[in-house]
Amino acid sequence: MGSLSTSDDNVNLLIPGIPDDLAMLCLVRLARKYHHILRGVCKTWRSFISSDLFVSLRTKHGFSEGWIYVLSRDVSECLHWHVLDPCARQWMKLPPIPSAWSKRFGMSSTVLDRRFYLIGGCGKFESPTNEVHIFDALHHKWKTGASMDFARCFLVSATLDGKVYAIGGTGVMSGALSSWEVYDPHTDRWESNEDQNIVQDVGESMVMDGKIHVRHVSPPYGLSFYASTYDPSQKTWMLVDDEMTRTWHGPAVVVGNDTYMLDQIFGIKLLVFDKANGFWDLVGRISPRSITVPCRMAVVGSTIFIIGKGLKTLVLDTNQIHKATGLLMTSSIAGAEFLQNNIVMSCNTIYI
Repeated sequence: MGSLSTSDDNVNLLIPGIPDDLAMLCLVRLARKYHHILRGVCKTWRSFISSDLFVSLRTKHGFSEGWIYVLSRDVSECLHWHVLDPCARQWMKLPPIPSAWSKRFGMSSTVLDRRFYLIGGCGKFESPTNEVHIFDALHHKWKTGASMDFARCFLVSATLDGKVYAIGGTGVMSGALSSWEVYDPHTDRWESNEDQNIVQDVGESMVMDGKIHVRHVSPPYGLSFYASTYDPSQKTWMLVDDEMTRTWHGPAVVVGNDTYMLDQIFGIKLLVFDKANGFWDLVGRISPRSITVPCRMAVVGSTIFIIGKGLKTLVLDTNQIHKATGLLMTSSIAGAEFLQNNIVMSCNTIYI
């Protein structure tokens, strides 16, 4: 496992009197909500708890915890940045997003490992940008990432096979872009590609069965194709017109081998994709009195978190829910009173 100590002096040990190998195993067991306290104990602890080794040991021994990071927008069109600790069932403030982005629109976000990527966007009176900002959840701070090759607004993004994808959107001098870019964190570079099979006016994306699926944000009526699918083995996009994409009306998340979708068109319904028959199957309905739309979804383990206006959150354990025509039973997590009118723009889970 290795040791952080450079000598056998007791003063250099993580915990005096205990070998570092054992001390590490003690520290990685502590709940994530205490990590900010541990960083203040001493420089040695701060160095360890901010290291990749700390994260890998927590993952290896099954102690990693998923927290849900949420961007929301208030009535004055400013963005806010919060995180939910599902175990404590508590919302917490985060370091504010870079001020230049506080009123930006059309951004996309995704998570790779412990980092949250905020990509592209534009202002009401500003052109699209190729800028990327990254929040490192381990070090609890923002930094500027490598810029994309092309400026993009109203794009979608995804992560697949250890890389970040920025797809479609509108550019500076043109309408809809028929291109996508791939970011490799090992080289810290974006690679741009062109493909006419990327649908215009992209609205939602999801990764399912090792492929990226992107759907049109406009109604499907009158469109020849409603969605595109990216196959990384072929590095090509394919236009798709099937029952799954035509009835894909809202945010979707993957839990194990299952894909769930939240349909908010008429009421609030949770559906699961039936891969054998190629359609969305009703799991159950959610009372409109329990949460205010529009909602987004995030997953921690086998649990789905449905986050609505004001950060009010419903909790569904997929091991307990069964197909039903009635209302689903949920528990809830209160939002914040001062955020009661905030609309959730994105929510992503980061494990540490």
